[in-house]
Amino acid sequence: MIALLDNLKQHLPFSLLDTKAFKRIEESAQIAYYPENTVLINENEIPSIFYLIIKGIVEAKDAEELIDIYHNDDVFGGIELIENQPSKYQYRVSEELICYEIPQEVFLELCQNNSTFKNYFFSSIVERMDMLKERKESAKMADMMLVRVDDNILHPACIVDHEMPIIAAIRKLEEDNAGALLVKNESGYGIVTDADLREYILYHEERNLRKISQIQSYPIVSIREGELLFNVLLLMTGHAIKHLPVLNEKEEVIGLLELIDLLSHFANQSHIIHVQIAKASDISSVIDASKRIDLMIRTLHMKGVKSRYIARLVSEMHKKMYAKLFELIFPKEWQTKCTLILLGSEGRGEQILKTDQDNGLIFEEGFDPKDIDEITLKFTKALDEIGFPRCKGNVMVINPKWAKSSKKYEEDIRRWIATPGKDDLIDMAIFFDTFAVAGKISIFKELRDFLMEQIKQHKAFLPHFARSIESFESPLGLFSRFVSSDKGHKNEIDIKKGALFALIHGVRALALEHGIRKTNTTERIKALNDIGYMSKEDAEDLLEALEIINTLRLHAQLEKLEKEKEIDNYISLTTLSKLERDVLKEALKTVEAFKKVVSYHFHLSTVS
Repeated sequence: MIALLDNLKQHLPFSLLDTKAFKRIEESAQIAYYPENTVLINENEIPSIFYLIIKGIVEAKDAEELIDIYHNDDVFGGIELIENQPSKYQYRVSEELICYEIPQEVFLELCQNNSTFKNYFFSSIVERMDMLKERKESAKMADMMLVRVDDNILHPACIVDHEMPIIAAIRKLEEDNAGALLVKNESGYGIVTDADLREYILYHEERNLRKISQIQSYPIVSIREGELLFNVLLLMTGHAIKHLPVLNEKEEVIGLLELIDLLSHFANQSHIIHVQIAKASDISSVIDASKRIDLMIRTLHMKGVKSRYIARLVSEMHKKMYAKLFELIFPKEWQTKCTLILLGSEGRGEQILKTDQDNGLIFEEGFDPKDIDEITLKFTKALDEIGFPRCKGNVMVINPKWAKSSKKYEEDIRRWIATPGKDDLIDMAIFFDTFAVAGKISIFKELRDFLMEQIKQHKAFLPHFARSIESFESPLGLFSRFVSSDKGHKNEIDIKKGALFALIHGVRALALEHGIRKTNTTERIKALNDIGYMSKEDAEDLLEALEIINTLRLHAQLEKLEKEKEIDNYISLTTLSKLERDVLKEALKTVEAFKKVVSYHFHLSTVS
């Protein structure tokens, strides 16, 4: 019983209660078993018990209409007890049930003593989602406090001998592009920062300052490798220092920790990643910096940041990464004769975790790139090391189909539109989502202009393009039940096939029709609202559905990443709370309604 109650503390609304309230529940709650078809609460009956499901399923019905389904960790009966009113529905066990039963008087006592607990039962879905995010953030922030110093966050130390002349030491500081200078003395280390250099400039003549040891701060404040980052933050704040040497067990300096990087770690990592990519002078430095992006994603998700904002920040990091790799890998003569393009979700700025490589090259007409196979393979291998799986559809620079001249792309566009087969429609969708990230961007812009002009002249192509939204069935079936039928994925739904694809592609088709050049789905929805095609209310509903779907998918993917499992698009229904299932159902209904709008708009029923 105690172990079960400990599990209960992790779930809303019980996570809102204190120790005294849980003691009261422990004294009064009973564990009950009910076989299938047992009626727990009848219509027009005032319940005497508050129910929490441990295992099993309960259905709420209004006459024969299924209203809702309750699974593990769900609760029901609360509002009826608080308002002392008869139930509107019948609650019947549809799969044998084990549950907690909290007596009416105890439940009402908990509500009386804790207004937040009581108000939970009258809060909206959006308000409950906010509560859920706050609770998850609080729990995971505790984990952040346990992160320790390692060499991933350290800068190389610039170390000089205590006898070195000051000017020579400053010159080395400049050459190493370091933030501070460590001085190795006969016993221990000192440090020279900007403040010490200012003092040197002002007083070097009157004090006859010649050696670097004369302007150092000594002895130095330092820490050992493996110290808790939170303790380090307290130490640096307490001593008002911005640079902190990190020592190993032999008292040797292994690197320098800077305050701005430490604050970045507790914020979202974006600053340090940006700086490391910008300063990178070799491929390995870009790879090391880019590997930190997943940590940034975890931090932002943990803080409840909306998935579309995370995607936007990740997209900016990836663009800088791609641009730097382009600069380091591709020959100089290429860089003014071709454009590096991002395709698919990366082109839309919607890839968060590294799901695949989607990229290509457009060469200026007449340019003949040398050693193309060797160079594009080097680029692809760099992305391999960063952690990007290779695209299963081979949409990568190593495929000649996606690395060719602008004229050959124009030939493709004409063919896609004139005789659109299944593969042609897929290629068109991929290319329409393109973003030019490096090189001679004007090459891509001219090609984009050509594409838009071709669409204007061949409007009959659009219904064929839009028809792909009908490729997959919704995972929401009759009576709002989730349908999970994929082999090997019991109680899971493929949220990309079941909802995300239809939403993205429907918006993509409308954007293509209206000449909208933005690639991001959120921006396309806003643009459709701006031109008057879509009402503000409909646009907000679609954006909210997109946010819910992406948030739940990201949460599932992060859990798989944590467990070192393959990242896919499946969401486990058994791990979702009642609140999350309700929100997901509403999002799926919004997507289905949008599919009908797109189908009607393009007259898809008449497309053969």
